[in-house]
Amino acid sequence: MSKQHSEPSTLFLEEQLVIGNEEKSQTITISELVKKNQPLLSCSIPDKSLKPDSDDYPIRAGRNTYFSEDSKTIMASIIGYPRVDAMEVAEGKEPVLLVSVNPFVRISTDSMQATLILQPSVKKGLNARNETLPELLKEANITFGINEITMGKACQILEDGCDDFYDIPIATGQAAVSGKNEQLEFAFEIGPIAGKILENGSIDFRERKIMIGVSENELLAIRVPAIPGVTGMNVMGEEIEPDGGHEIDFKISDDTSYDEESGEVRATKAGVLTVVNDSQIRVCSRQDIKGDVDYETGNVESKNCVTVRGCVQPGFKIEAAGDIEIHKEVMSGTLESDSNIVVKGGITGQNTEINAKGDVDILFIEQGKITAGGNVVIRKQTYYSDVSAGGDIMYKYAGQLIGGNIIAGGQLMVANVGSDNSTPAMLAAGVDIERYYLYKELKQTLLQQQDDIIQWLQRHGGSAKSRKIRKMEALVDETKMKLLKVNMIPGTGKYSRVGAPQDASDDGQTEGEETNALDIAKISIDIHGTIFFGTELRIGNRTMTLAKTISNRRIKLKKNLKGLIATPLKG
Repeated sequence: MSKQHSEPSTLFLEEQLVIGNEEKSQTITISELVKKNQPLLSCSIPDKSLKPDSDDYPIRAGRNTYFSEDSKTIMASIIGYPRVDAMEVAEGKEPVLLVSVNPFVRISTDSMQATLILQPSVKKGLNARNETLPELLKEANITFGINEITMGKACQILEDGCDDFYDIPIATGQAAVSGKNEQLEFAFEIGPIAGKILENGSIDFRERKIMIGVSENELLAIRVPAIPGVTGMNVMGEEIEPDGGHEIDFKISDDTSYDEESGEVRATKAGVLTVVNDSQIRVCSRQDIKGDVDYETGNVESKNCVTVRGCVQPGFKIEAAGDIEIHKEVMSGTLESDSNIVVKGGITGQNTEINAKGDVDILFIEQGKITAGGNVVIRKQTYYSDVSAGGDIMYKYAGQLIGGNIIAGGQLMVANVGSDNSTPAMLAAGVDIERYYLYKELKQTLLQQQDDIIQWLQRHGGSAKSRKIRKMEALVDETKMKLLKVNMIPGTGKYSRVGAPQDASDDGQTEGEETNALDIAKISIDIHGTIFFGTELRIGNRTMTLAKTISNRRIKLKKNLKGLIATPLKG
């Protein structure tokens, strides 16, 4: 068999260095310092069909390196010390050469710390001489927070010849100072917001108070302006935006007034107060239904608040601009509110839908669907139901979750999840519900596209490389790319992950535009009970399936944000 390539050529200098004393010494290989985009290793490949990802390709680009456009030369992507290692790829195959670069400056994951890595110099190669050290740091993108004392120490080591290996902390970033978000301070106790987290970390599960009576001209709340934070800077000179300091989506209805100078919000008529997502205030009248919503009352459509002392019977619907409060059960009915919904009885039936722009607070739901713009509180259980919220979802500590899909835009706090013989549930936190449905739709599309190819080949036969098949395969590749790149984190662009496809219809957002992105590193799924194996867990774009039953755990992202881990739930 003819040779497919020439012997690779090393394009940087190396030396053998003996370290230790005469009794105990070892020889190590050191290399010259290389700069970004410098060629490191090249190889002539006569066989043009041979690609870098093939097992027969003689060289591989490792950490901090990349291939040139012609795929024949490996280049350095950073300033550092190159190395070449022989790597076994398959039994019976020749080893390939793996080329990597150890960084001249090691930067922490959060880019707030930089450590200078010095090693003995190669005599004839590029070295980190003290007069070039500031320029070398600049090439390594270290431009802020350089410590002049440790810089002097590093320069002295280089001046003395640098005959050993050194890790020298060289720069530290400046952390951002958090601001304070704009908020409404209410003039009286409006009752606990459903599932409010207290200072000790516990959750306030007292009954949600809604429809609080107010008088004409009564002070409802004072709008407290945001206090801006202070921008930080990492070691690469990139600004770090502070947390907090954001304005709220402040809205008032026609039955309230707002004084710009004092920040006061007052009622313009007597009625009941409705607060949506801590930022929207309206005063409404209340429609009070003494019994059930049934054939006698018909469907209910109201611009105010609605209280039902009885049940909502199957097939009936309530639509309200204000809060909806149901004292008993909802059975295969529909509730829609521009504010909050409280159901003190149970919710049953596959045709049951509960939709609120604010919070939803219920006792239990079986085979129904809840969609909320704010928080959702479950006081007893969900049974094969779909529950989604723009904010947090919280189960009372003795609650039970069997099957279904539970998706929170913020935090998710559950109690006992699953059983020995139930279908596993899917739990998600830090997930945009619309993106999740897009993801599911893309998966179905991919399966259909792949099935179409198989059916076409079965019907028509012929070459798999025909024009028709190539077009169908191109559609499959496009769908796969979207699946890989769709971003489920709230506040990000739809396809804002690296390498994402462009989408002009993405609500004006461009790829990577994440000014309002949720801080996904702070999101968790807290399990105050037992969760059975087989449960699917998702935080943002990362997933895992439980391989065993666990109890009292916090599921969160790893520090590198590339996977999920389970840690003991404190307290």
